[in-house]
This record gives sequence, structure tokens and C-alpha cells, in this order.
Amino acid sequence: MKIAFPLLNEVELAEDFAHSCYVGIYDDVKNHIDLIPLSEIEKHLSIQTFFDALSALGLIKVVSPFYSYMSLRVFKENEIETLKAFGTKLEDNIQRLQNMELQPYNVNDSLLFGECFKDCNSCGPSCSSN
Repeated sequence: MKIAFPLLNEVELAEDFAHSCYVGIYDDVKNHIDLIPLSEIEKHLSIQTFFDALSALGLIKVVSPFYSYMSLRVFKENEIETLKAFGTKLEDNIQRLQNMELQPYNVNDSLLFGECFKDCNSCGPSCSSN
């Protein structure tokens, strides 16, 4: 199975895919990770083509410290399981993944930890500050 991680560098996870420099594709059978520079992805693929390419690689899960509501939705629509990272060390998260210690990331997490929760103005007029 293949799992994607948003990465700042070869060993550290980015806050989320929007803030990453690389997408790391981990193959648990080969115990190997391939780094894909985000700049290469942006140059050659549209968003949907990117998800099609990830699906063609056999990607079934992503592990990230945070997912925006929109990215979470896109992963779910593409039937890619979203898991919460534990800290920012890639090796620790791979170990926890292998031990099945990572928890699913859901919409409530995204809303609770997202910008709307931190600053009501970030969501526009539909965000309520009751």
C-alpha cells in the first residue's frame, strides 16, 4: 500500500499539503519513500490529474498534521483515507502507521483546528461568532 505525506524536507512533515515542499509517497511493501517536489506537480498536473496520478500509484492513505476543510473533502471524494500525524517527524509517523497507532482525521477536526475556529473573519460572512 502507498501512503502520502506532506513534507518540508526528507525527514520533517509540513503543517499540511498546502505548506509542503514535497509530497512523500511511502511504499510499505518496499519500506521506501519517494519525494516528489511540489513545484514539479504544480507545473505538470492539474489538481484532478494529480489525484488521478496518486490513485494510479495505488495511494490509499494520507498522513498530515492538518487538513483544511477543502483538502479533506477532496481526499474523501477521491476515496483516500485521511490520518492525523503525530508530531512532525516522518520516521515516527511511519512507525506509528505500521503499528496502526494513527487516528482518522475527520471534518470536526478540520473545523475545530481550522482558521474559522481561530479567527471568525477568516471564513467570511457565513462564520458565526455566537
